[in-house]
Order: sequence, then C-alpha cells, then structure tokens
Amino acid sequence: MSKDLVSSYEGELPEQWSISTIGKLIASDGVFIDGDWVESKDQDQNGDVRLIQLADIGDGEYKNKSSRFLTKQKAIELNCTFLKSGDILLARMPDPLGRCCIFPGDSKECVTVVDVCVIRTESDKANHKWLMYWLNSPRLRNTIASLQSGTTRRRISRGNLASITFSVPPPDQQKQIVAKIEELFSHIDAGVIALQKAKQLLKQYRQSVLKAAVTGELTREWREQNKDKLEPASELLERILAERRSKWEQQQLEQFEAQGKAPKDAKWKSKYKLDTKKITNECIQIPENWSWTILQNVFDVITDGDHQPPPKTDFGIPFLVIGNVNRGELNFNETRYVSKDYYANLSEIRIPRKGDLLYTVVGSFGIPVKVDTDKEFCVQRHIAILKPSRLVSREYLFHILSSGFVYKQASDSATGTAQKTVGLGELRNIVIPLPPMYEQIEIASRISSKLEAIKRLDKNICLQQLKAEKNKQSILLAAFSGSLT
Repeated sequence: MSKDLVSSYEGELPEQWSISTIGKLIASDGVFIDGDWVESKDQDQNGDVRLIQLADIGDGEYKNKSSRFLTKQKAIELNCTFLKSGDILLARMPDPLGRCCIFPGDSKECVTVVDVCVIRTESDKANHKWLMYWLNSPRLRNTIASLQSGTTRRRISRGNLASITFSVPPPDQQKQIVAKIEELFSHIDAGVIALQKAKQLLKQYRQSVLKAAVTGELTREWREQNKDKLEPASELLERILAERRSKWEQQQLEQFEAQGKAPKDAKWKSKYKLDTKKITNECIQIPENWSWTILQNVFDVITDGDHQPPPKTDFGIPFLVIGNVNRGELNFNETRYVSKDYYANLSEIRIPRKGDLLYTVVGSFGIPVKVDTDKEFCVQRHIAILKPSRLVSREYLFHILSSGFVYKQASDSATGTAQKTVGLGELRNIVIPLPPMYEQIEIASRISSKLEAIKRLDKNICLQQLKAEKNKQSILLAAFSGSLT
C-alpha cells in the first residue's frame, strides 16, 4: 500500500474492499465537476432557475437558505450543469472545508456556484449516501484539510479532491453501512432534538425568573416576612432624587468658583429641572411598597461612547465595539485600540468604570453588561454607559435591564431600518419597578442563584451536544474501517 493510501486508510482492508478515488466511482453517465461561474450580472431575481450557494450546504444536511436566481436562457448560455435530486454537493470553501450533503431537488431547476463541487455517481459502483458519509467522515475531512490552498480564502481544488484515495466496500455492503449509520444517527438525532428543546426551556425559565422579579412574585413570601423592616420605595426614591439635586447644586457651585464668580441669590437653583409627572405602567402590577420610576432617576449618568470616530492605533487603550460585548460580558479579545492621549481627553462620564453598566443601543440592542474590571477602556457610541446611583443595587438594575419587560420597551422605542437604534432619550425614560433597597438585594441574590443553576444546566446540555457530534464521528470512523457492519 502506498504512502497516500496509508494516510487515508489504516490497517488491512476488509475482504472484498478495494482502493479507489472519487473519479473512478463516476460512471460514464455520472458527473464530477465544479459548479458554474455565475456572476452578479448574470443573475435575475425573477429567473426560473435557482442558483444554489455555499450557504445551502451543511455538514450532511441541505440547508436551503439562499435566494438567488437566473433565467434558464442565461443558464444555457453559460453552459451550466443542471442539478439532479441525489447529487452530492461538496463545498470547496470553509466552514468546514469539504462539507457535503445530498441535493434533495427543488421546485425550480437548479445550478450551483463554482465553489461547489457536484458529484453524481449514476452507477452501481457507489451509493451516493455512502459516498456522502465517507466524504464527511473525520478521516476524509482531515485529508481534505491537508490539501487545501490559499491564505485569506482557503479552498480545495477539484484536482486535489480527485487525488484522494480511500477504501470502497462492495455495493451491497455500502447499503448496509448506510442503513446502520442512519439507524444509529436517528437515535443520536432524537437525543439532540431533546437537548435543543431543553435549551429552549431553559431560556423560557430564565425569562420567567426575571418576570417574577419584576412583578415582585420572586420575593412575595420574603417580603411578607420582612414587611416591618422595609422602607417604602417611595421614600427611597425621594432620597435618590434629593441626592441627585444636591450633586447638581454642588456642580453648579463649582462652576461658579471656576469662573471666579459667586451666586448673588438662590434663583440659580430654579434651573434644576425634574420631571414631576406621575410615572406608572399598566402592563404589570407591583407590590404596594414598590414604586415606578424611570432609568434616569436611578442612574447618575446615562450617556454613550464618543460620537467622533477615534484614530486607531496598533496598541494603547482598548476600544470596545458591539462585537466585544454582545455576549453579555466584556471581551477584550481582538479589540481595537486608541491612543492614550485620545483616552485622556475623553469626558469622565464617557469612561466606563468598575461598577458601571453598559447597554447596547444599536443593532444588537438591549444587552446589559457589567463592568467588573479596573482595566482602562472606552467604547463606541453604539454602547451606552450607565453609572448607577449609590442608593440602588447595581445587581438589581442589571437583572431588570436583562428582563423582557425592559427589552420590550427598548424594542418599541427603537428607530431605523438597517440598524435599529435605541436613543439615549428613550433609554433614560424606560420605566422600571423600584423595590425597597433590602428587597433589591434579596431579588438580585435570588436571581443570581437561579441563573447560575441555569448556566450549569446549559453548559451540561452543550457538553451533551458535543458528545453527540463526537459519537457521530466515531460511528463514521467505524463505518469506513469496516468494523460497523
């Protein structure tokens, strides 16, 4: 056995098995060809021929995602290869490289793009499902990866695909292998579906926990047991607003002093504006000793990143964008950077500090993030910076911002088409329930405990999903070494 054959098959061949290549399995009436070079100018969204894309090709699964077309006249003019149900479509570009699936057919005639290889055996030499499973097996996938070319756009040529040698059982054994693979895969897939349902149930449970927190149901019994110890939220809110006014007046006095002036009387205090309208929300009922308020009343500052695009540098201060926070936590991997001079010139309110919250307001809006680091960084204007009042639990505010109740308000106020945007004015006016301080702490503690349990369960489900995928790979390894049947 040659070195190439050893790389694709280890050990002795089972009886009646042989060594072949894709090309040798294609009969005279079959096809082993790249898709067609169809440019944008050749396409017509009203065309009667569908153009199958790389996005349609999954790992053993036809995705049916794309929506590109051309006319049949143009397809004939370009000498396109029309697909048949049962054709194997192999992606010559990642991810993953070399994935393939069976084309199930379509209501329209179809052709495919040049980066997809079309394999049609059209003979009793190779069962098309057997060949698809073989091509998707770990051994063949590794061989394909070793033959890739290109740097920015990795791909495998059809010539390199044609050079791959592999073991081939007789046709009747191919059918037996396919039947056994599909039997075992069906059991695994049933488990995967159950895992997916479990993940969805966890998401629903997470929102139900947050809803129970918003309505007060989460701490109903605790509140009853501690009602004599709880300061009404209305009194807490008065203290918050009084402290805010005091801070404003102090800032005004500092400005007078900086200008070398002194106020002649107290009229300047009348410039302080406070929205005194009654804040309510009819969507939900809250406990009697809670109050409705708006975000601007419980945060000392609600602003966003600098609106001027900063000059980029190769190193310096991390500049976080939506992609660095859209998973609900700070991610300093693959960050952009700005100079220390740029950072030093930012207004203090535009610099996130430990204890602050961030909130995405453009595109993937509605994601709150805790700032739990002393690391210096700044953010783009698509991310709001919220600095909580010291009289309110930051943890409680974080969980409330994560709730569907707040997200719906953000979504209802978002404007724009290509990228929905929640304006700072709309964000400041989002209505939230405010419990007494000690109850905020209790709510945050209970939510954190339940969410940690959800996180552990979700992690376990993800591990089970990975295990299921590894089991499939093990089945394919066994199938193409002759030990499965």
